[in-house]
Amino acid sequence: MIPARPTIRPFVTPALALSLGLGAAWARAQSPLPAAAIPGEVSVVTPSPPPVLRIGAGTFLMGSDPAGIDQARTMCVRSLERFASARGGSAPDPGVGASFNMQLRLCDLEGFLNAVCGADYFAHEAMAHEVWLPSYGIDRTEVTVAAYDRCVRLGRCAPPLDAPGTPQTGGATLPVTGVRWDDAAAYCAWAGGRLPTEAEWERAARGRDGRSFPWGWVADPGRLNHGAVEPGCRDDEDGHPMAAPVGSFPSGASPEGALDMAGNVLEWVADRASIEGAGYPPDRTAAPEGPADGSERVVRGGAFDLPIFLARTTARMRRPRGARERDLGFRCVYDRR
Repeated sequence: MIPARPTIRPFVTPALALSLGLGAAWARAQSPLPAAAIPGEVSVVTPSPPPVLRIGAGTFLMGSDPAGIDQARTMCVRSLERFASARGGSAPDPGVGASFNMQLRLCDLEGFLNAVCGADYFAHEAMAHEVWLPSYGIDRTEVTVAAYDRCVRLGRCAPPLDAPGTPQTGGATLPVTGVRWDDAAAYCAWAGGRLPTEAEWERAARGRDGRSFPWGWVADPGRLNHGAVEPGCRDDEDGHPMAAPVGSFPSGASPEGALDMAGNVLEWVADRASIEGAGYPPDRTAAPEGPADGSERVVRGGAFDLPIFLARTTARMRRPRGARERDLGFRCVYDRR
């Protein structure tokens, strides 16, 4: 006789979520209703990875040191060389060439063309410094289309750019994209949390040891959904022409177990971008937050249409807070109460 199929229940139940201080709305958004008991069935409870990871209080290394910036510059140059090879010619002078310039703009690589992969472009990642953070919780994955839609249907969140069900962007398990910074912040508040600070995001992405990628110090294209500097801006060798369902690259997990911190979609964080584009203020080392002024917000983590060097744990980009882009999503953090 074939044995009855075990009933699998979530490790983080609504009650446990409340005890962790994650909020009733978060529990409703994340935890399915328990399955009804079937007389005579043996129920096996198998813990699954918790949807919220607890990050302990302590210090970690934030920002790039000189070796990290050299690594970024080398990866940047190699991306340009591959692009030049794909065009069938030798590497052009990055300061000239209309088609080259246009391709970089299409791939949304911001100002690195003008910097020609130089140290100035990466200066805003410096300098590496020790930061202390209190304990907090962070979503294991990016917020999904299905989770965000619950908030929309309750009238608490603005609809995303693409409706659920839209091909390539509206699948239930895909990261929700096309939401403004304020929309992301509203969802996190509804779920009992908030957007992470840059420091909280980076701590969850790289652990305490200052690694360049969530999995270590060496780039590995098989561990993330990424793009390239080439026609179309995408690299489909990873199996996904656009965003992948959250958690599709478990080998790319951070030391804390966070997924898709490199690649898939960029993620909003709480901090404003520095007006002058400078690096980290040297006096902000305890639970740091961004500057008080500035209309743009920082985004982190790389995306399916960006090359791997922009998926490093220290890479920083910026967007207007009203931007709604198909390669930009978010995840939430939760304070301990």
